[in-house]
Amino acid sequence: MRNARATNWFQRSFAVRPDEELIAEVLNGRTAEFTELAARYRDKVERICQRFFADREMVRDLAQESFIRAFTGLATYRAELPFIAWLRAIVTNVCYDELRRRQRRPEDLVADFSAPESAWIELVNHASPEDLVDAAEQRQEAHDLAHRLLDTLRPDDRMVMILKETEDLSVSEIAQTMGWSEAKVKIRAFRARQVMRKQAERILAEQRARATR
Repeated sequence: MRNARATNWFQRSFAVRPDEELIAEVLNGRTAEFTELAARYRDKVERICQRFFADREMVRDLAQESFIRAFTGLATYRAELPFIAWLRAIVTNVCYDELRRRQRRPEDLVADFSAPESAWIELVNHASPEDLVDAAEQRQEAHDLAHRLLDTLRPDDRMVMILKETEDLSVSEIAQTMGWSEAKVKIRAFRARQVMRKQAERILAEQRARATR
């Protein structure tokens, strides 16, 4: 009997505790439990940040800022929403704030590409901007090129493009995450596709012009 009790205690001690249990303990004053919660989602949070920014140091900083906001705002969490969905909204808004702070003009797009990137530019002949973003999941050169194109978008348009094409969120989920109307999300998605297509075509034209000189 003693061995059975010891085994049950051991199993409970090392069982994965539900998010809601950890959250309740943090709100009850055991703030150290937030470390376990953060460790559980750190990879996911950093992956979301990487959708928006290629710089690793910035990704780490934004992830840290996201967890700070989550910790300080934990009392606003409601259990009817999955914790990861609540956390994702915080992360995307942290990234959104940073995008608005450092917004670039389309003219700032760098046109000096590496050989692998140049090969991927040819994607515009047969692929949509969405295909390019999807390809970025598999190939580093496509990832770099996708970031260059995404850099030309306005922050609102870029948010929609990334959440829709890489996080696979629906229009209603994006609207809920960003606090926007569904109509705004649809308009931004359309605009983002148009801008990315135009910029990709311009890059390809410049690349070909240099090759003929």
